[in-house]
Formats: sequence, C-alpha cells, structure tokens
Amino acid sequence: MKNTKNIEIGALKIFAAVSTSDTLTQAGEQLGITQSAVSQTIKQLEIQTDTQLVITRSRPIKLTPSGQVLKDYAQQVIEDTQRMLSDVRMASKGGLIPLNIGMVDSFCDVAGVQLMEQLKPFTSKLALRTGLVSPLTQALLNRDLDLLITGDPLDEHPQLQRYPVLRDPFVVLVPKKYSQRADLDIQWLADNLPFIQYNRQSRLGALTDLIARRMNIKLMANYELDSTQTLLRFVQAGHGWAIVTGLCIVRYPELLNEVDVMPLANGNHARYLTLLSRPDELGKLPQLTAKICRGLYSNEIVPQLEKIAPWLKQQAYALDEMPAI
Repeated sequence: MKNTKNIEIGALKIFAAVSTSDTLTQAGEQLGITQSAVSQTIKQLEIQTDTQLVITRSRPIKLTPSGQVLKDYAQQVIEDTQRMLSDVRMASKGGLIPLNIGMVDSFCDVAGVQLMEQLKPFTSKLALRTGLVSPLTQALLNRDLDLLITGDPLDEHPQLQRYPVLRDPFVVLVPKKYSQRADLDIQWLADNLPFIQYNRQSRLGALTDLIARRMNIKLMANYELDSTQTLLRFVQAGHGWAIVTGLCIVRYPELLNEVDVMPLANGNHARYLTLLSRPDELGKLPQLTAKICRGLYSNEIVPQLEKIAPWLKQQAYALDEMPAI
C-alpha cells in the first residue's frame, strides 16, 4: 500500500502550477524553482497516489483522468489553507494584517497617498510598489503582492478575483497651432504629424497600437517614450500629437499649456482599471480597497478632469461592474 499521508501543501502547489502550464520548465519558472525539482515532485506524487498523473511527453503537457481529479482537490486544499492562514493572521493581530499593494503609476500619482491614508486603519503595515504591469503581475502571482490595481485584467489567470475600479478614457493631445484647422481629425493627424507614443512594451503603448488598428490608422511613431511627463513636453513643444488617458493628463496639468485635449472617437476607447487579488485570503479588504479607489476617482480625480475638458465628465467614471468589451 502506498503512503499517501505525507502529501504536502508545497507539492500540491507545484502540481497546480504544472496543471496550468505547457511544460514542466514553465511551471518551474512560475514558481521560481528548477525543472528538475518540479519533475521530482510529480514523480513523488505519482508514487504516493500509485497512478500516473501527468503525460509529460505531449506538448503541451496533459493531465491524466487521475491528474484532473487531483487538480480539483489540490486547488481546494490550497484555497482552504490560504484562507485558514489569513484568518489566523488576522486573529493574531486583532483583525489587522500587513498589506502589500501594487498599482500602475498613473493611478498612484494622483490617488496613491490618499489611498494609503484611508487604508491605514485596516492594516497592521502597508507597503506599496509601482512600475510596469508585467513585473507587478508576477509579484502578485508569486505572493509578493496581495493586491494589484492594473489596466490588465489578466484573463489568462481565472483563479484571481477581480474588482472593477474605473473607466479611464483615451484622449487626443494636439499642439494648439494645429487644433484650429477646419479639416483636423485623427486621419489628418496620422497623415501629417509625427506620433508621440508610449513604449510599445508598456500596457498603454500596446493599447494605443490596438486602438490605431481598430480605427484603421497607420501611425508615424517617430517618438517612443516611457515617461508621461516627457511625452507631454514633446507635444507641448509642437513635435507631434499623442493618444493618452485622462489619468495621464491629470497628473501634469501645467504641461497642457499650448496643448488642446480632444475626444478620441467620441469617447469609445478607454482602459479599465481593475483591482486583482488571490481568492479568499484577505476577507473584505479587497472590496474595501476597490470601493475607496472608486470614491477617490469620482470625488477627487474626475472633477480635475472636468476642469481640463468638461466633456470628460461623461467619459470618466467609477465602475461597479466590469463592462462587456
């Protein structure tokens, strides 16, 4: 009789990662361990369960029927364990837990300080990280972050919980010396002026490219920049035009001199910020954080956008649920 009593939670986490990966190497990279360690863990689980769990010869790797059963049980055990640990930690700290939050720079710049202040009474310790979406996403998956406010809903990770936050509309920035032209539209700008865009490796850069394709517009991207501040300075100096979001321009209103802010396709294009968390670990804290973010956006940020361009009030708003896109 095989020994099944010593199956550890760590082994189940490795198996869960394998079940959602194409290769053992990919699962190892996701967990920060070697392919050899993953392979040894799977072999040990197969010994303990006395059955084959994974077909490693196929690409992508596949689970056997027994593997599918173990996958469901493993996920439940992992979630129950995480919930247990969260409840124990909260009880030990009088209901308060440390909280590590990641968020996109554009939201942090205009709401980060207020958000941290409002969350202080509900946590024992707060930590904040900003930056590009990709490393922040990996930090959330690796448990280095507890919450992530991002423009990428990470649909490829269905296990994450999602809480809608806000609609951030895309707008067009044009040097004032061109904005009075009677024939001015997106097509004229694309045909006649250099396009100043975000780095294509960034989420905003990728979304801008997607918008251009949907509008069937070819962009002359002479400038590809990482910094919103630099991008606005280039438009202000008359070097070209740009597509940005409301959160980007509200950060630097002083750089909008000599710049006109115009609607993009009647406000049909926007990015949606979402708060992501792992399931069943933080009680009501994710919902509370999302609610605070929505309040800050509605009460603090949207009025500033309205001062820049009154029509933005109709396009920028908090979200109670994610729209169908």
